[in-house]
Amino acid sequence: MRSDTLFAGMTVHQETTRSGVRATAVSATTRRRIATATVLGALAIVAWLASVSQMRGMGMDDRFSVGSFGFFVGLWVVMMAAMMFPSVWPTLSLYGTIMRNRATTGARAGVASAAFVAGYLASWTAYGLVAFGALEIASRAGLGGLSDTDLARYVVAPVALAAALYQLAPLKQACLRHCRGPFSFLLAHWRDGLGGAVRMGALHGGYCVGCCWMLMLVLLSVGLMSITWMAIVSIAIAVEKLTPTRSTWLPSTLLGIGLAALGLLALIRPSLLPGLHGKAPAMQTSMK
Repeated sequence: MRSDTLFAGMTVHQETTRSGVRATAVSATTRRRIATATVLGALAIVAWLASVSQMRGMGMDDRFSVGSFGFFVGLWVVMMAAMMFPSVWPTLSLYGTIMRNRATTGARAGVASAAFVAGYLASWTAYGLVAFGALEIASRAGLGGLSDTDLARYVVAPVALAAALYQLAPLKQACLRHCRGPFSFLLAHWRDGLGGAVRMGALHGGYCVGCCWMLMLVLLSVGLMSITWMAIVSIAIAVEKLTPTRSTWLPSTLLGIGLAALGLLALIRPSLLPGLHGKAPAMQTSMK
């Protein structure tokens, strides 16, 4: 029943793609995809600027301390928007196209897309609650007071090597396939209405968490407030999800090799790690 409903919304898009009868329809679809990418890109840029502004406003000696629970949740949501929006746009773009073909007004499709994004961010917020607990434990255990060398060898290295192994795990590959296959995801999990949009967004976000949670753990291990590592992890996620290849193994394996190299570097030459010099490296300028 769900697939019948979905195919009803996809008819115009599929017929246009397969036959190429109407070039205007193709160009309209292309414009909508570009518009979706532009909006998400603009939101990501705003989120990046907001994240940088919030991080520079913090002056903490403990790299694992992130302030109050409310502040952390707000910062986490903004960071997830900055880091994840570029890689989620293919799914959101396809979902928006389907909704525009089914809805009587473009406004209804826009509201449904916003609901999808809200569900997506809700899944990452749930993971953020776990991250907050992990950071609290690390801070109370005194890990924030470790030297850069000790932090690299005893925290960053094991986390990075574990993340490299996770790249080969069946769960990782299954989640990555859902992230990289928007058509199959929507076909399998379609739900009507705004509630359905929220649920689909939350489920897609859940797959994204399953795919990227170890990468985020790497970010947590070097200190959440590092803008350098936030950018590195964001690029890694985007490359893995958006690389134009049918197989998930190529981008996943390449990222796994990179994580293994990071772990070995942290063990052997920790001084070469970027953004890991001095406590709370992202805030050094504001603390002077």
